[in-house]
This record gives sequence, structure tokens and C-alpha cells, in this order.
Amino acid sequence: MNGSIAALSRPAIPAEVQEFAAEKGVSRYLNAVIDLARQAFPSSGLCVSLGQDAEDAMHRYIALDVDAGGETTDELLAGQRIWSSGVGRVCPPRHAVYFVLDWQ
Repeated sequence: MNGSIAALSRPAIPAEVQEFAAEKGVSRYLNAVIDLARQAFPSSGLCVSLGQDAEDAMHRYIALDVDAGGETTDELLAGQRIWSSGVGRVCPPRHAVYFVLDWQ
């Protein structure tokens, strides 16, 4: 039960993520994007961090890291569909590029 409560709680948002979101003009979408990730993967832990593209050091983004170790393939695919279909509803496409969902 404690694991379920922890998984459903809102993740901490580091100061560097908040600063980056403000710099890119996406602060107002941050909570909605986090809520979408929680909806897509309700029983998984979620961590928010600042990420950097491995091929383009200039491209940084807000990483939403889902602890997917306990998920089945079907659950992962269902969650990915929820994320993919919902991100455009909670955040304009030109800003959605700053949010990346990742499975850990």
C-alpha cells in the first residue's frame, strides 16, 4: 500500500527544471504534463529532471522518467498511447518538444 501511495504522489520538481521551464515559456504546462504522465502510468513512480539530448548538447528538455520495471508490455504500450494522444491536448506542439517521457 505504501508503494501505491508513493507512486501516485506528485514528484518533486527540481529548481533547475522550474528555471528551464520559465526560460522556455512552458511553466504553465508543467503540472498538466506531469498529470498526464501520472494518468498514463498511474502505478509507476515518476521522476522529473532536466535532460540533454545525447546527439545535440544544445537541446535540453524536461524529462519525465517513469519507473516501468513492474509494468507489462501491454501496460507500457497503453500508457504510451495515453501520453502520445494527450500531450498535444495539454500543451501546444511547439512547446511539447520540451517534455520527454522516458521509461526507466
